[in-house]
Amino acid sequence: MRILLLFIALSLSGWTTAQFKQKVADQFYANLEYAKCVDMYDELASKCLKKPQKGSWENVRKSAISHYHLFQMKDAIRRFEQLDAENMLTEDDRVIYIHALRYDERYGKSNEIIRESANLHKDNTFFQSLLADKKKFEALFADSSLFKVWEASINSGKGDFGPAYFNNSLVFVSKAENAGFVNPKYGWDGDFFLNVHQAPLLADSVLGSREMLKHNFLSRAHDGPVSFNADGSEMVITKNRSEKVKGKKVVVLGLYFSKIENGEWSELQPFEFNDPSFDVGHGVFSKDGKKLYFASNKPGGSGGADIYVSERLGKGWSEPRNLGPEINTERDELFPFVMDDMLYFASNGHFGLGGLDIFEVHLSGGAPKNCGAPVNSAHDDFSLIYDDSGELGFFSSNRGDNIDRIYHVKRNIFNIQLNGTVVMKYKELEALPNQELTIRDMTMQESMTLTTDKNGAFNTSLLHDHEYRVYTKKNEFILLKEAAVSTEGIRQDSTLNCQLVLKPTTIIVHLRVIEKKTKKIIPNATTSITDYDIDWDTTLITNDKGMVTLKVDRNKVYWAHGAKKGFIDADISFNSSNETDKVIDLELALPPIKKGEKFKLENIFYDLNKSTLRPESKTSLDKLAEFIIRNDLRIELSAHTDSRGSSSYNQRLSQARAQSCVDYLIEKGVKKSNIRAKGYGEMQLVNGCKDGVNCSEEEHQENRRTAVQILEVN
Repeated sequence: MRILLLFIALSLSGWTTAQFKQKVADQFYANLEYAKCVDMYDELASKCLKKPQKGSWENVRKSAISHYHLFQMKDAIRRFEQLDAENMLTEDDRVIYIHALRYDERYGKSNEIIRESANLHKDNTFFQSLLADKKKFEALFADSSLFKVWEASINSGKGDFGPAYFNNSLVFVSKAENAGFVNPKYGWDGDFFLNVHQAPLLADSVLGSREMLKHNFLSRAHDGPVSFNADGSEMVITKNRSEKVKGKKVVVLGLYFSKIENGEWSELQPFEFNDPSFDVGHGVFSKDGKKLYFASNKPGGSGGADIYVSERLGKGWSEPRNLGPEINTERDELFPFVMDDMLYFASNGHFGLGGLDIFEVHLSGGAPKNCGAPVNSAHDDFSLIYDDSGELGFFSSNRGDNIDRIYHVKRNIFNIQLNGTVVMKYKELEALPNQELTIRDMTMQESMTLTTDKNGAFNTSLLHDHEYRVYTKKNEFILLKEAAVSTEGIRQDSTLNCQLVLKPTTIIVHLRVIEKKTKKIIPNATTSITDYDIDWDTTLITNDKGMVTLKVDRNKVYWAHGAKKGFIDADISFNSSNETDKVIDLELALPPIKKGEKFKLENIFYDLNKSTLRPESKTSLDKLAEFIIRNDLRIELSAHTDSRGSSSYNQRLSQARAQSCVDYLIEKGVKKSNIRAKGYGEMQLVNGCKDGVNCSEEEHQENRRTAVQILEVN
């Protein structure tokens, strides 16, 4: 009996110990003190695997998550595999499992879990985006020539990150030193709390010896990272804040400001949007100091931590504005840095190599771009900063051994030149000097204006991985096609070329008026150019060389008319569709007026089978009226038809049409006694298209005409 009682007591003692260990582990886990609970969960997980019980799989899950947060990825993956084998992976487990696999560079297995997870959880945008973007993976290594990366000399090997420029020095945070309190260690990973350190920047970005700063930066909690405005007179620092929410102690991040006053940093002032219920940290100023960018997991964001911006309003700040779903994801976006229009930040929600990757995006718009290897790795890469040149900088990474270190980065700036010309399209392309053109940066949504030189050429520098549109405009020309120029993927000094071709929309007309027989020039003759399509007419007087010059639109049909007292008016049709010549040379030969002279009157039109004059006929009749009045003539105006239809019908129709013209001329001032109407029907055909002869429509058209015969010259 005693043996039985002893066995029961020992069993109860073991059960009580296990229960106590479970309670302690869960308490550490709830406080995010993973270094203190991970071994307990490993022991509890092992028991579960030997003898699974209801609810005990949660210990396997917490063991996996604890190892993950301690960057013990192989152990985390092993635990997730055990959950997967029992079909126990939750949606959240899968997210962390994928991160762990990518962190460990097991990309093949991670892609397998991504496909499976995207199929199981179709509404999860993280899984779906990873599935859609997996083809981009190799591209993240394609730009490795853009950057040179090497480790900084100031690293302690215990954890250093968050670099910031300050007065020819580099300020950063570190776990390297005990701040002076009794055993001040952080339960998450068992290391010292973060403290702010400083190292001088020497020539060529070499760093001098580091030291810990102890003024308002010092506390018995995390201090940093810290950032400064452009002239180093103001700083913003991230600090741990101990708060009570509903009677329970919580630790959250908050931002604090300090300014240089009388050579000393002032007391820290809290950011007015700090809150005990969420984190606010990683603050940086814009270059002009008017904006503050920071990370926060405040409610209402995309999920996890998002990047926000707040604008300075006097002594305070505006309500923070979320930078939106193009930048922020349902995971974490952290460590912002702003340089001009470019925002750099770290994210584990956008497609990357694993862990946190560094991204860049134009604040004016566009999608974030992964900076690729070697800046990014399968581990956490974050807190990138650049100096004013935009070529040299620092960033942080825990690549290699999961310990944060600071790295130098040098961006190789390639010289990409754009050479171009602007030409006019004639028989030979003709350079256009002093022509203004626009180069539109479609990536940054910015434009610049250039002017061609005396040879019609222009030149400018372009940025790599940008899209451009090049265009110009000029009166009386159209641009055949704007130029599309891309520097995507260019990784060496390069020269690109483009040509803008302007097609003229007008052409010069040189119209010369001469005597028909003698070929002598006729000065002071009245000329006109008519566009019947738009009822447009211009009148010019020939110079002493018998010439007029004017500009007309291309790709149209015009009528040129010439008149001079003592001469019969002349007309000529011409087409301006020639797209390569600069000039159209025309000549109008005017015969002298003689009794009995006959000429055809152009552009006289009637309604079908009617004698009603159409409006476009009146321009020619107006000129005829002027001709008769100017030369005091007596004429016969005759109308003719083709042979189709009965001869009697044609006779009546032609007489009515001739009379319509005469009536109009009388209205325009021609004396009734100086004009008579005569319809000849089909009696005076100008070709052989009589009854019974098969003719084309063009041949019949020759017979349908209106003519003038001079009867008397008064």
